[in-house]
Amino acid sequence: MRIPLAGGQNKRFSVNQDAQTLVNLYLDADSEEPETSPAMYKVPGKSSFSTVGTGPIMAMIEFGGAVLAVSNDEVYRIDSNGNETLVGSISFLSPSVACSKNRYQAIFVTDSGAWVSNGTSLTQVTDPDYPGSLVVDCLGGYFIFAIPDSQQFYVSAIDNGSSYDALDFAQAESNVDDIVTLIVDHEEVWLFGTNTTEIWYNSGTSDFPFARRQGATMEVGCAARQSVALADNTIFWLGRNRSGSGVVYRADGYNPQIISNRGIEYEISQMDQIDDAIAYAYQDSGHTFYVLTFPVGGKTFVYDASIQDPGKAWHVRETYGKDRDRSNCHVFAFNKHLVGDFEDGIIWELSRDVFDDGGLPIVWERTFPRIISDFKRLFFRELVINMERGVGLVDGSVPKIYLDWSDDGGHTWSSKREASMGTVGNYLPMVVFNRLGSARERVFRISGSDSVKTVILGGYIEVDKGNHP
Repeated sequence: MRIPLAGGQNKRFSVNQDAQTLVNLYLDADSEEPETSPAMYKVPGKSSFSTVGTGPIMAMIEFGGAVLAVSNDEVYRIDSNGNETLVGSISFLSPSVACSKNRYQAIFVTDSGAWVSNGTSLTQVTDPDYPGSLVVDCLGGYFIFAIPDSQQFYVSAIDNGSSYDALDFAQAESNVDDIVTLIVDHEEVWLFGTNTTEIWYNSGTSDFPFARRQGATMEVGCAARQSVALADNTIFWLGRNRSGSGVVYRADGYNPQIISNRGIEYEISQMDQIDDAIAYAYQDSGHTFYVLTFPVGGKTFVYDASIQDPGKAWHVRETYGKDRDRSNCHVFAFNKHLVGDFEDGIIWELSRDVFDDGGLPIVWERTFPRIISDFKRLFFRELVINMERGVGLVDGSVPKIYLDWSDDGGHTWSSKREASMGTVGNYLPMVVFNRLGSARERVFRISGSDSVKTVILGGYIEVDKGNHP
């Protein structure tokens, strides 16, 4: 019989309830073949595109036909061939950089100031009316900022990030919580507070260009200012409200919709710090991924907006030996998905045609839903994994898939067994595991790490059920 092999990251507080994991794999459900949909694909690999400075890569933005990248305290211009040119330097106390652009300028903001670039040079903002900010975005030519630890936000002169007027500010009105961050979406400014969110728009008035959208208030705020990202024609963020925090939302109009499942929320709740979370989003081959990383917690969770069921939409990405994924920020430029490394100055290109993580193996894992039937003893004769075969390594060696299992709900695991994924061009052999013993409940787990294309299409099991509990 076919078993429900495909699923998402949903490991619970009690693994006896749900031990499912999906690590460095994601679901693809857009197929009319019932036997092979959904399938599970290995996450894109990374190849080096450019190396700039010493790193880490803290922010990137496409501007003027090139990429401006912040590597530690230096800003570089990178062309389509990966060649870099130093543009200038910035400074900061805490390693956090926000950036945005209008038609003529890109701007970089830290806790130590702001710097404006025309693409080839970098100039610090020296206007005494610039009050400082940790966040920035742009609407209608105005750069928009929030004053730290306050309810106030303000704007630059139109099309000029170097010029400010001390009277060009306003205050979030609906509640008393401070502004955590802001973002522009659909020509509106979303002001995320600690517990609430309100929306403003460009009213065109002469004294201050923005006005509050009446009735557009959400009773959910933001738990991490760098977790807000645009994707799938809406906004995603790590939220909090007066009742608690650590839930992931997407906006449905002006309504916050929970997209995290209980397993993801449990893992977030176990972290010592979540206000450091960072996020970016990108679209690839019909999938829109929201990538949420917790630097102190050492975890990267990824939501796939193409999967409607939150229980199946999440997976984990890990760089071998680093716990979290090595990507720190993202930009789409030169028709490439580029991500910056959180440790050094390498900018990586994401590609589904690359099967390693910048020279490191991509270790993938899928833990199945439990198999149980009235708690009667089950005798497992054979397990068949349907996957793309014949993907052997170019040096002639044979990639492996590994199987282990737990008979106590996911607390302890057997030793691993291995099977071949097939030599190059040998597409017929099945991946089969025989004589797997018996148990009253069983959780299977498969894994692998070879640098080959990995597509898992389904699982089938032959099992006999005993007559007595």
